[in-house]
Amino acid sequence: MPLEKGAIKIDTLTAGTAVHVCPREGDVLLAIGEPGAEGSRTAAMSPEQAEMALHALGLAVARIREEARLKREERAGLEERLLEQEVRLRGS
Repeated sequence: MPLEKGAIKIDTLTAGTAVHVCPREGDVLLAIGEPGAEGSRTAAMSPEQAEMALHALGLAVARIREEARLKREERAGLEERLLEQEVRLRGS
């Protein structure tokens, strides 16, 4: 199924799984994979459904970023404690 003019293509980390988004007859068409390719999938959503999907994606991204931030802070705290311990051991 060819995509409408004005489609937005988003390349993903996995080759061959580009995401295409375009308006179609008052709806939003979402295509995962190249149109017509084996294994590609499409879904038509109302604008409201597309907004909910966008919001859900935003929440998932925020969760991933927060988890990564917490891991960085945890590692930094561990490194700081190890350095303090090394300083104390050298001072003994």
